[in-house]
Amino acid sequence: MNSVNASTGLSMFQLKMGRSPRILPPLTSDNSSANNDKDAITFTRKMHLIETEAKDGLIAAKVQQAFQSNKHRGRCEKFEVGDWVMLLTLHRREGYKKAGEKRVAK
Repeated sequence: MNSVNASTGLSMFQLKMGRSPRILPPLTSDNSSANNDKDAITFTRKMHLIETEAKDGLIAAKVQQAFQSNKHRGRCEKFEVGDWVMLLTLHRREGYKKAGEKRVAK
């Protein structure tokens, strides 16, 4: 419930409620806030800020994952129409086998 997500840097409770959960509930009620409009505006701005931070964290994680994934790939070859290419069909041969070990259909 209170574990921090590595991508967003926030807990799910904090994303939903806009604050970290309290360990103990308050013993007295807090009726001291006289101006509810300012509190609502402040809460809305805070929730918007938390949402944008979470989205930024997710985008940064996506970019980092793409970078790490592309680091091990080879260079991108550009082929033109009519170019000859070699295909590796080592693992695709199983789909062409017929009834019998030595028979292969095309």
